[in-house]
Amino acid sequence: ESALELAFAALSDSATMVSAPAMASMSTGGPKPSRAQCKEFLQRGLAVMSSKATRDILQDPAILKPGEKLKEMQRAGWEPIGFDADIGCAALEGIAADDPEMGETKTEFLFMSMSVYLRSLEDRRPRKLENTKKMPRDTMFEFFDACNVRMQTPDFQQTLVKFVQEQRQAPGQKIIDAQRAMLETLGFEADHGCQSLSNCQKDFPDDKELHMKFQQWAMIATNTGNQIANMVMKMSMSPEHLARVEKARESISKMSMSEQSDLVTRMQKKWETFSKLPPKDQEAYMEKQTEEQKDELIKIQVIVTHARMQQQQMMMRKQVEMQQGGGGGPMAGGGADGSTVSKPSQQQMM
Repeated sequence: ESALELAFAALSDSATMVSAPAMASMSTGGPKPSRAQCKEFLQRGLAVMSSKATRDILQDPAILKPGEKLKEMQRAGWEPIGFDADIGCAALEGIAADDPEMGETKTEFLFMSMSVYLRSLEDRRPRKLENTKKMPRDTMFEFFDACNVRMQTPDFQQTLVKFVQEQRQAPGQKIIDAQRAMLETLGFEADHGCQSLSNCQKDFPDDKELHMKFQQWAMIATNTGNQIANMVMKMSMSPEHLARVEKARESISKMSMSEQSDLVTRMQKKWETFSKLPPKDQEAYMEKQTEEQKDELIKIQVIVTHARMQQQQMMMRKQVEMQQGGGGGPMAGGGADGSTVSKPSQQQMM
């Protein structure tokens, strides 16, 4: 398997799958579907979602919330096989993504839900972009949901993985570009849309639900970018190098800030030479160093990476603070503290 495939597989296991809206399970009383009936529901749902009729329905301008309509259509799939929708969804919760018999079908259902939802937004894209009026509350919610879904689609995550592999940096700008593109998909010129989001607190001062959505959106974008960058970095390391990194982290944890600063100053020239080299040449350069120099270069790499992550985390916090105070341009995705996010649940599928 390629590094890209390995990284994507790992991310698929740990990424937060957030789509709009949630396929919530409310009731648990009554007969429950068997595994075979759950599989039948998923297969019927895949057929419905891939049909032209569904695409036509979702792009009808009379339907204000295509994600809600898609959820309604999916839940309706339980009735023909004789089960309450809430009970059926609860049964699907018990099927793990790595289930040997049904995991693949459930994952396919999840990703097709995302794809169909995002396609419906593209199909509904206005011909003219708004650049003067305030963004309505419902559009803000749609934007946050759509961005969260986009972060978790296989094609977009593969794009981010390739970017990190080729550019050797966190994919923050790629994420920001996708967010700006989503604003225009929803009919708002990107710069004007950013300003509208920045004014969220001023325009909706008491809307805690909206403010929470904003913060969730920022955190998901940041965690996704940072998680992918970390995953690709680890996948590119040999076991020996990975062991050296862990050893370097342990050593750095015992160093004072002054000692860390002295190390960076002493090794500055070597670090500048090393950091400017492409990955393959970095490996060759490292092999020419003494064991002590190798360890010191890796320590600097850990120190510099940690410093960048802290800086990016501060940027993200400022973005949220700016939103809360009505400041400017709140595009998220610069990277944060490397925290992981949870596995998808059926309740978050559609």
